[in-house]
Amino acid sequence: MNAKRILFINPGPVFRVKDSEFVKHFIHLSEYFCGDIYTTTSSSEDFRVGNFRFLSISNNGKPVPFLKFRKFCLDNVKRDAGNPFDLISTYDPLKTGLIGAEIAKTIGTRLAIEVNGVYTAPGEWLDDRYYPMNQIKKRVYPLLMRYTLGRADGVRLLYKEQIDPFKSILADKMIVDFRRYVDSRVFVPISEKREVLFAGFPFKRKGVDVLIAAFKKVSPKYPDWTLKILGWFKDGDALKKAIDNHPRIYHHPPVHANEMPQHIGNCGIFVLPSRSEAMGRVLLEAMAAGKPRIGSRVDGIPTVIDDRVDGLLCEPGNVDDLKEKLDLLMGDETLRKELGAAGRQRALTEFTHEKYMKNVREFYTSVLVRA
Repeated sequence: MNAKRILFINPGPVFRVKDSEFVKHFIHLSEYFCGDIYTTTSSSEDFRVGNFRFLSISNNGKPVPFLKFRKFCLDNVKRDAGNPFDLISTYDPLKTGLIGAEIAKTIGTRLAIEVNGVYTAPGEWLDDRYYPMNQIKKRVYPLLMRYTLGRADGVRLLYKEQIDPFKSILADKMIVDFRRYVDSRVFVPISEKREVLFAGFPFKRKGVDVLIAAFKKVSPKYPDWTLKILGWFKDGDALKKAIDNHPRIYHHPPVHANEMPQHIGNCGIFVLPSRSEAMGRVLLEAMAAGKPRIGSRVDGIPTVIDDRVDGLLCEPGNVDDLKEKLDLLMGDETLRKELGAAGRQRALTEFTHEKYMKNVREFYTSVLVRA
């Protein structure tokens, strides 16, 4: 029996293309499916990866305009009209979802949409809240999602409640939720520095201001601990102001993904105090590295932190609660080891590549066979 053809549309950009986890994913998918991948990279690409053709448009160092990417996708679909797709899969219910819905309708095929963010949460808009484009997105995104999700045959979530505002249009959809995987061969325990680590951006949505304030409150009790803020921040002045020359808080510039195992593997505690977060991939990476984790009790984070079993949950935006959780871990080496070991074991059993690929395969297969 011929493998079903799937078109994957991803906004990118994909970095270090032929050595990326993104591309390796399709080598494994090639055991069951074939098709094309449309995305953006630093320079245009066209090559085979397993049973898939990887096609990208150059981003010239900046985001590709929506209409340009749409034209790129539609032109390639037309050129491949003699070899139609059985399914269109998009990375999000926004721009790629809109393109995917148009293609699916045009060629008369099924549409599967991934939801990888919490696009309607208030916390999404705290950074640059008065920036005109953000004000537009805040109003347009729910409309886009209602349109694209309403035309989907299948929807893949990171946690069950992720698109609750759109329940009324989802009754007849194939909806699944499952988390990503983490490579537990790459993310491993290395050492334990007296270092609290945060990695990510942007500043307010990720709760960096809350973490800095909480660490300042607890740091006099633990003078040998430092706080490292790793990431890129558009508003460097806000970060600098929050740190305010504190001697044990410092900013580390962003690093490539292949450097993250060293940073996470050597920290003492990993913290992600987000105000909005669909899952938090770094929480899986810290889990695999056997690190005690603190994350906000918000959105999808509780699906990857079992409170007081393999990490601690704190209330989003609550400086004093986070300070108490930091105090608890910084002062108890045994607890740090217990939570870290439990997390490592969970990563090895629950967040494996094999389980993830099984979930992905079953999702696409279920959408493909729907009447």
